[in-house]
Amino acid sequence: MSKALDRAVGTTAFGADVAGYAAGRLDYPREVFAILTECCGLAPGVNVLEIGPGTGQATRELLDAGAARVVAVEPDRELSAHLRDWGEARLQVMTMPFGPAVPGDGSFDLIVAATAFHWLEAGPALGDVRRLLKPGGGFAMWWNVFSEPGEDRLFDALFDGLARPPSMLSDQHYSLDAAARAADLAAAGLTGIEHVMLERRIAMTPASLRALFATFSAVRHLPQEQREARLDAVEAQASRERGERFERVFRTPLYIARSPG
Repeated sequence: MSKALDRAVGTTAFGADVAGYAAGRLDYPREVFAILTECCGLAPGVNVLEIGPGTGQATRELLDAGAARVVAVEPDRELSAHLRDWGEARLQVMTMPFGPAVPGDGSFDLIVAATAFHWLEAGPALGDVRRLLKPGGGFAMWWNVFSEPGEDRLFDALFDGLARPPSMLSDQHYSLDAAARAADLAAAGLTGIEHVMLERRIAMTPASLRALFATFSAVRHLPQEQREARLDAVEAQASRERGERFERVFRTPLYIARSPG
């Protein structure tokens, strides 16, 4: 079995190439933000905290929805600097891990985590979510799952022998274990727990797949020569097996809940 990637890697790996990460990562389905609006209180004038915003794929959507304030808690210094460079007055960036030191008890209408929550210990982190939410405030966590359902030869080739991030330590992606994620939310005392699975097909090329795969923590953690060799091999395999243009299926599991009150 592959060894686990240290959680500390998640605080630095993604900011090592901010532009590459921003270009390679997929956005999130529009349906996610429609659900946040309908069920979690996303609306003009609300206060939102985002856990691990990265380069801001979800952050921009939260601001565009009219949030009065988005507090982005991001431990990576380079990613934090990237978000500050937006010059957005409603965006407050805190360069720190999400945890007990984050201020604002009971002040947030909505807390979200987009493809980030697996880097945290669920129990303590959800305790801090409850601490920071207003009574009745909403919490949402979701992921883009980058492996296709069923056999995915390209994804398997990329990860062959690599240390696994916290999202890939079992036989399925962390976000796909709906019973476990719902149990985590319930154990934290959150209520109104719902799980929604979104799915879409996206046109790709071997080069765009390489750019996406290059954003993964386990790949970024490799020495540059090994990283490029592995990406070269998977890009060539994609060209042989899938051609110069193909579709991949991406799933986005979404979990929503509320603070009691």
